[in-house]
Amino acid sequence: MKTWILTLTTALIVSSAIGHTQNQPATSGTHAMMANHQQMMAAMQAADRKLNDLVAQMNAARGNDRLDKVIAVVNELTAAHKKMGEMMSMHHGMMHGSTNGPATDSKPAEDHSSHSPEKK
Repeated sequence: MKTWILTLTTALIVSSAIGHTQNQPATSGTHAMMANHQQMMAAMQAADRKLNDLVAQMNAARGNDRLDKVIAVVNELTAAHKKMGEMMSMHHGMMHGSTNGPATDSKPAEDHSSHSPEKK
């Protein structure tokens, strides 16, 4: 997870540095982007604190309680991974001019009418 955070932070710093080298005056869009960045960093730090707390609880637990703590850690890691994917998709969309939001893995329904009459 820390690798993902480092990668995203590095990407944001590089993109920010590129914007600053163009000598453009700060706009309301720049201020909004900076506020979003600060908000995102605060949320990521809170998520890290939560995960660290869950791991400490897991390590301290014994017996059947330990399994519950392991499940809580796995669930938190899964949620963090999904959130990171959404942020990366949204960032990618912004970089390429898309306003559709995060990408989805859904495929259009395939047409099976030629060999499955009940699926017309």
